Amino acid sequence: MPGLTKLDHLISLLDDDSQVVQEAVQKELWSIRQDLPERLALMDRPLTESEESHMSRLLEPARRVELEETWMRWRWLDNPTTQLEEGIAQISAYLHSWRTQPGELARRLDVLAEEAFHEQGRMDARELADWLFTMRNGATRFRGNSKDYYTPSNSNLLWVLETGLGNPISLCCLYRLLGQRFGIEIHGCNFPGHFLAQVQHAGQTWLVDCFNRGRFMLSGDVARHHPAANPSIEEVVRTPASTEAILLRILRNLDEAFDRLDHTTYRQTMRALAIKLMED
Repeated sequence: MPGLTKLDHLISLLDDDSQVVQEAVQKELWSIRQDLPERLALMDRPLTESEESHMSRLLEPARRVELEETWMRWRWLDNPTTQLEEGIAQISAYLHSWRTQPGELARRLDVLAEEAFHEQGRMDARELADWLFTMRNGATRFRGNSKDYYTPSNSNLLWVLETGLGNPISLCCLYRLLGQRFGIEIHGCNFPGHFLAQVQHAGQTWLVDCFNRGRFMLSGDVARHHPAANPSIEEVVRTPASTEAILLRILRNLDEAFDRLDHTTYRQTMRALAIKLMED
């Protein structure tokens, strides 16, 4: 097939030393990026680790431009949880792999929701938190990544779904997005230093610490016992975090994470998204 022959030739040039050749290969790959995973699947061999790395490097600038151009489209959606899922899907797809499209997150969440329903049937907010975060038979589906807390991967919900590890805000977002598929209304609480989920259960407002095994805490108790207890803390625990606030906090986490790793390009990308969000 002519198309595959051309692709095979491009792959053979991925590590060429000539800058001119690199730019030509990059241009060709950009032009077929949307169809590239499908075309590669038709080849008689997978890419080597080195070829994958070169492919990622050459495609990254195009993916970054595409992300920045389409970033604010989540604002077009009319449901805050759907908006949140779209925003997280875009960030996660960019962080995950050059092969990944934003729609992959919804597909994987649907699969997880089907698994949960098959095992437990309909669940309320507490039962869903238990299913996700409580240890059973010596294992936990999802838990806080305390050993590598600052890795950027913790903010990539696709990586969280694959590994079962995350940071407070990614685990709370997972809880919320899965809850939506069960018809459970779950919000975020923009608590200082440690993001929490917020739910109504048994007639009371609870905060859920998804990083620490889905622990349920009465919101009033949390506000009273916080070291900086004051009216502003009471307002924080009472008011659901907006989509904008959650996405901005994710982007700031990534800014810090990439700064720690000295990954300037990725850090600049996260900052560009944050600026677009704040200016819109």
